[in-house]
Amino acid sequence: MITNREEVLENALRVFAKMNYEKASQMEIAKACGLSKAGLIYYYPFKLDLFVAVIDKYVFGMQAAENKFRFKAASLSEFIDRYVAGVERTMCKLLSLLDDGNNPAGCSINFYYYHLMMQVRIYYPNVEERIAELFRQDYEFWKAAIQSAMDSGEIRSDLDLDDTAMMFRHVFFGLSFEQSFLRGLDTARLARELRFVYSLIKA
Repeated sequence: MITNREEVLENALRVFAKMNYEKASQMEIAKACGLSKAGLIYYYPFKLDLFVAVIDKYVFGMQAAENKFRFKAASLSEFIDRYVAGVERTMCKLLSLLDDGNNPAGCSINFYYYHLMMQVRIYYPNVEERIAELFRQDYEFWKAAIQSAMDSGEIRSDLDLDDTAMMFRHVFFGLSFEQSFLRGLDTARLARELRFVYSLIKA
């Protein structure tokens, strides 16, 4: 029997990711939690409250740069390795939460997370600023590493800082999105792609 909020959130995460906000009724979520509808309402009286709590924890919380990338790197080369490790660590945690053996659409588990992200944009209240801040954090993280590498002479000094950060960021975002439609993000390939970009700008 589910008796705490953490387990309710984990089960609701799977339901929202594999169905969608509109189809995921409180009864459906309660069933996944091993609760009656009244039992679910005890924790979260409204479905939107539950959705917001799920997104706060598993999207805005887990994807925040300070939670995802807790490291300092002496070079951009080291930064790339540690960045990929942070991506892999976060992805493995999310996949372990989402992969309960139930795969109704036969998709990669990564795809279900992107499916959840699309719903965030539609249903999370006043979401645009929250998403913009999430992306800004990641760009600033890259920009700081790139600026340091430019200052040290590790990479070319004539690069545009914003464009260079965007290039690295788009490699990650584009590859992870594309591969979610297949078998999910291959972090070894991500590392190779980021290192290829690095080779193009190395001093």
